Amino acid sequence: MRTQTKIAVIAAGICFSAAVTSVHAQQPQIPTLQVCNLTKVQGKAAVQIQSRRDAAHSGVFTVAIELTCDPVSLGYPNGAMQISINMSDSIVQGLVTGISFEQVTSTGKHSPTAYLNGRCKAEIAPGCRFWMTLADNKPANQRGTPDVIGFLILDGNGTRVAYGTGPVVEGDIAVAPTPY
Repeated sequence: MRTQTKIAVIAAGICFSAAVTSVHAQQPQIPTLQVCNLTKVQGKAAVQIQSRRDAAHSGVFTVAIELTCDPVSLGYPNGAMQISINMSDSIVQGLVTGISFEQVTSTGKHSPTAYLNGRCKAEIAPGCRFWMTLADNKPANQRGTPDVIGFLILDGNGTRVAYGTGPVVEGDIAVAPTPY
């Protein structure tokens, strides 16, 4: 019986030390290659999401953007982006400003779409980061499929503080077409 007890104690110790070791181990991560292509995004647009509307929120977010990236001349994204949020289920309300752009890529000839991410500034979300997609489905003031904007904002701890995706109901987003 003593031998079985010793074996059980040793096995428990090995399992415990393996668990503690794996909790503290960090896997190495290779960052993604973030090279822009020739991209130009501009405009101001509003998106309304009815399911994000309540007595205290309009269910609207607006985006104002003027952003370019030319890999031949500067090689880095340059410009400005702001999101104004008034939606239920978002911790951050009000203005979120892009302070640096890490990835700016666009693709498409007939409905060019831009993908971007970077760091942002929001009043109650220190260390915030954003991801955004903007689809230019039609020229301003024409009938057809509306432009679409989607975004996600996380705080410095990785907690979602705001998000939204929907069709543009007012304004226009223009993404320069690409040959591919």
